[in-house]
Amino acid sequence: MQLVWLRNDLRLEDNPALYYASRQGPVCCIFISTEKQWLEHDDAIAKISFRQQRINELQNELFYKNIPLKIISIDFFTEIPKVFVNLAEQLKKKNIKVDGLWFNHEYPLNEKLRDQAVVETMRKQDISCHTFHGDIIHPPGTIKTQSGTTYHVFSAFARQWRNQLNESLLTTLPTPRKQAPTEINNNDSEQTWLESTNNYRDDLWPPEKKQIHKKLRKFVQNNVLQYKELRDIPSIAGTSTLSPYLMCGAISVRQCISATREQTEQWLESTWVNELIWRDFYRHLVDAYPHLSQSKNFKDIKKPIPWENDPRHWQAWCDGTTGYPIVDAAMKQLIQTGWMHNRLRMIVAAFLTKLLLIDWRKGEQFFMKHLIDGDYASNNGGWQWAASTGADAVPYFRIFNPTRQSERFDPEGKFIKKFLPELSSLDKKSIHNPDKQQRETFNYPAPIIDYKFSRQRALDIYAGAMGKS
Repeated sequence: MQLVWLRNDLRLEDNPALYYASRQGPVCCIFISTEKQWLEHDDAIAKISFRQQRINELQNELFYKNIPLKIISIDFFTEIPKVFVNLAEQLKKKNIKVDGLWFNHEYPLNEKLRDQAVVETMRKQDISCHTFHGDIIHPPGTIKTQSGTTYHVFSAFARQWRNQLNESLLTTLPTPRKQAPTEINNNDSEQTWLESTNNYRDDLWPPEKKQIHKKLRKFVQNNVLQYKELRDIPSIAGTSTLSPYLMCGAISVRQCISATREQTEQWLESTWVNELIWRDFYRHLVDAYPHLSQSKNFKDIKKPIPWENDPRHWQAWCDGTTGYPIVDAAMKQLIQTGWMHNRLRMIVAAFLTKLLLIDWRKGEQFFMKHLIDGDYASNNGGWQWAASTGADAVPYFRIFNPTRQSERFDPEGKFIKKFLPELSSLDKKSIHNPDKQQRETFNYPAPIIDYKFSRQRALDIYAGAMGKS
């Protein structure tokens, strides 16, 4: 019997661990719920709930292949090695010998340490472990500079990412074959999920395989060719909104690229594929630099940035009451849907870190606690990009003007009106920065900061921290 340990790879297709294990003989899939650990890692309730629903769907999909899926609930990663030892002993009593454990890699530090502990424990049990890179195109460590180091500049990384592509890296794997029924029963699962079992927007992100692939096909057919022009406009459905599925592995990055290849001959240079390369880039960095998993700056900054961390400003940002409509509407979208448009993520992150001078780590944690698509590597990379502390980050002197961003990317104010309906009667000019009388009329707060003052303050403080003053 081969055990397949499912984590953030909740799919049958293009799942290397599941596919190659099934070629060795009968398999049994295992999913280990570690809710206390997830909450310690700031996973959102919506993310945990969505993952649960996807697991339930996957269990049904596996059922038609006669592949059992056992769901085991514990508290923390440290308990996982014992789970596999106990499971192997239970199966042995049924005259079922466990020959191997198969799983796909995860790259943050805690997950890597967890996996190392499991491999060492299995080795002592004389059970071999087989690992794969199912969440990435190029495995970490395979794209290096000429001096053999990990790329810190995205454009150079992306160029090499494309240069080293070959068909084997892009070929998706089929679903495993249907196997003979086993003696293992799904009813043995110890399911003790969170009480709120559907605490996410399933109208936006249905967990069923058919709906997931329909969403992917619809995007590549209707939007991928216009993605470069549409992706920055939050009032329209110009992005894929597939990130929750990529987060839990309901679809793979290879499946996304494969669908794009079928749609356009220029797929390799497409803006959407470039965004998927960013995803790989952040995974390579997290794998190569463990300090990124320890809430540390990527850059070795000369002096610590003296964050203001004003509690009133922080609370206003969290609540969407900063008095800057595009910022507030974006934060309302996050709270109401568990998701935020990517352009808006950049705007609100820049606002927090530069104009409010609040530590990027607070924003990173807040996002993780609310995002249904919370992905550690991408979230950390994005926040450090905004704060000018990360690899290939925005220069410290580039500071977004939220009003100008609003006028440029939401010119009619459609997005603002959707999430700040109290401002819906304003014209397309006023809605980006209502005057004092309009704010009083609609009970909308005054700006918590003066942009010009805050911008200059950020320039001075960052210049000092970066050793530029």
